[in-house]
Amino acid sequence: MSLKRRPILLALSIVLGTAPVLAWASTPFLNRDTLLPTAPVIAPGTTTHTYSENSAKAPTAAPLPENTQNLDKVVAVVNDNIITSMQLEQRVIAVRARLQTQDPNAMPPEDILRRQVLQQMILQDIELQIAHRAGIKVDKGTLDQAISNLAQANHLSSDQLRQALANQGQSWESFTNDLRDRILVDRLMQQEVENRVHIGPDEVKTFAQQLKEMGGVSFDLQQIFIPLPGNPTPDAVSAVRREAEQTRERVVAGERFSRLAAQVSSGHDALQGGRLGWVKAGELPPAVTQTLLQLKAGEISPVIPGPTGFHIFKLLDVKHAQPTVTEVKAAMIVLRAGNNLQLQEAAARAQDIQQALQSGTRFSELARKYSQEPRTAARGGEMGWVAPGQLPDSLERSLVTLQPGGVSSPIREGDAIYILHSQAQRQQPVKEKQIMAAARMQLYNRIVHERMDEWQRRIRDSAYVEILESDLRGNDA
Repeated sequence: MSLKRRPILLALSIVLGTAPVLAWASTPFLNRDTLLPTAPVIAPGTTTHTYSENSAKAPTAAPLPENTQNLDKVVAVVNDNIITSMQLEQRVIAVRARLQTQDPNAMPPEDILRRQVLQQMILQDIELQIAHRAGIKVDKGTLDQAISNLAQANHLSSDQLRQALANQGQSWESFTNDLRDRILVDRLMQQEVENRVHIGPDEVKTFAQQLKEMGGVSFDLQQIFIPLPGNPTPDAVSAVRREAEQTRERVVAGERFSRLAAQVSSGHDALQGGRLGWVKAGELPPAVTQTLLQLKAGEISPVIPGPTGFHIFKLLDVKHAQPTVTEVKAAMIVLRAGNNLQLQEAAARAQDIQQALQSGTRFSELARKYSQEPRTAARGGEMGWVAPGQLPDSLERSLVTLQPGGVSSPIREGDAIYILHSQAQRQQPVKEKQIMAAARMQLYNRIVHERMDEWQRRIRDSAYVEILESDLRGNDA
């Protein structure tokens, strides 16, 4: 497969919602096809009225909408929404096509594939419902910029992206709706998890010392994740551990790891055969890192307990390299906003700039015309090579997630709105003064991953979910 064809399959798997978040991914957590401005804050007193199937407050009958007679068969009810068999089959077809391309050996039996896909759809539906109740929206400018960034990431024009989607059997309307949903969920996660992670200087200092000792160790991993139920009893923990141990025994006995991961894992990576890719040692929990350091390539880890369940890893490869950090050659447009009126004006100007960029106007031309940062505006917004620690955390996290050539959506930081342009990336040896910034980023990623799992389990447990087809229930029966 050529380099120009493979990325679009990977990018579209994100859009389709088959892998919304990869636990312990090799890149920073904010690994998105677009960058997102700060999500709106939920008004005080806002509540989410959802119930688990075992809740005494849950309705006794599935709250089916009145217009179901005009729909195809309903396979699941999620709070006040439904998932139809047509929606499920469309998603199954997309996932099956991607698995056939990426790893045919990971293809599970059809009944298991449908159950796994349905579970992912249920979680995504719950997330979207919460996002809508929170008033989170995606404007046209943000969506257009996301499409532009996705096209650039796949070395395509917008027209070529449309054609590539058509060739894969996906309509443009379906694609843009999926992408809008993905951005909504990303903004929700930013609000509910990412923005609530606060790391003290002592934590960073301690972790920076550990980072020096670990050096540039990275692992290429697959995982199988067996989750714990909410508020588990000691007996429930023991039962889940036994299930994890039995799963590991099946792998050791010769069953293919990727296929078993697709069948039994509850990780977001399950339908990728459990593939996590390259993960920096510093972004893994210490217990996991210490275990993996004792393995050779191709070996299977023992069952490792985590805060939300049990993990089994397959170590595909390990790298011991000089520690590096990502530097980005970047440009920016800065719009100052000292009060609410100026903020509204700056936000409107930012939308105008986005539309001009999408029409083909050069970033440098717009920076010279509109940017209110004198030091860079005269140079067309050029910042040169930006190293970790040179920008506020929110801007730095956004910049490193952009593909070279990509432009961010407007980002509010302090009394200004920023639009960032990534021109190139390079890996540079870590300098002593960058250790703290690198440690802060990796520690942030680790904590976000752990809290994301906990948050998703919590919202799943609090929702009213009824699966109407018995062969789709699996462990939910």
